[in-house]
Amino acid sequence: MIERMDSPSEDCGFWGVAQTAKAVKASSIFCFTPLKRGVTERRKTAALRTLAFLAGGFLLLPSVALAQSNAPAATPPAAVSAAARVTAASPHADAEKASLEKHAKPILDQLKISDASKQATVHDTLVAHFDALKAWHEKNDPQIKNQWGQFNKARSGQDQTKADGIMSQIDAVYATFKPQHDEFLAKLATALTPAQIETIKDNLTVNKVKVTFNAYGQIFHGLTDEQKAFILKNLQAAREEAIDAGAMTEKSAFFKKYKIKIEAYLTAQGYDVKQSYKEFVEKQKGESVKE
Repeated sequence: MIERMDSPSEDCGFWGVAQTAKAVKASSIFCFTPLKRGVTERRKTAALRTLAFLAGGFLLLPSVALAQSNAPAATPPAAVSAAARVTAASPHADAEKASLEKHAKPILDQLKISDASKQATVHDTLVAHFDALKAWHEKNDPQIKNQWGQFNKARSGQDQTKADGIMSQIDAVYATFKPQHDEFLAKLATALTPAQIETIKDNLTVNKVKVTFNAYGQIFHGLTDEQKAFILKNLQAAREEAIDAGAMTEKSAFFKKYKIKIEAYLTAQGYDVKQSYKEFVEKQKGESVKE
């Protein structure tokens, strides 16, 4: 089995699907820089990219700070907080607001909302949420990063009990953001269909659910409908948590959390996970040599 990286800060490498590269640049609330690669064989690269995705391989670079935004008086608590921080004396307020607008625009463009009122609602909701998310991470990131480090150390030492305990601590910290998370989705639901909200979630996680689901189908042959449903359900759960993460490293770490569950499930279902990865890589290398 290809060794999966356990540190969020190291959980990077090959970008898994070419067509999503544009989405990374356009849709993420953070900035990215393309990674250089030394592998030139197309099929070999494709295989490694697929495996990198299963190992949590986003394009992972530090996040660029998000800005604050003015919010109307009738906005929910998270938006009011955002407005209060923006209206406070700040020489960078205009630049910060412009940054928020820049990150909201690609999502709005993708949704193509024709109703002006709904467009305004979604715009204001996105901007307020991005600002609230930034403020929350500024306060909690030192603790969260330390906990992720402990989690990965426990995983590297194959101490799953300790790793599970640390993950519970991480979940507890993120639980403090759940009110804002729920408020964000509820506000979107007043203007968008469930499918459009799914689009936003996929946008914020670089279409990770679809890409990883398809990759599992390539590596684990003969998956039943029940097994596919289990995989999809867990990837969607990972996405739900990952949209609250800050840096893409952390979003990837949340997907890894659920990939561990998925691979344990596949093992219980009779799959030899290590062998499946090995055979997939060997097959791709063989096809590359033939070319």
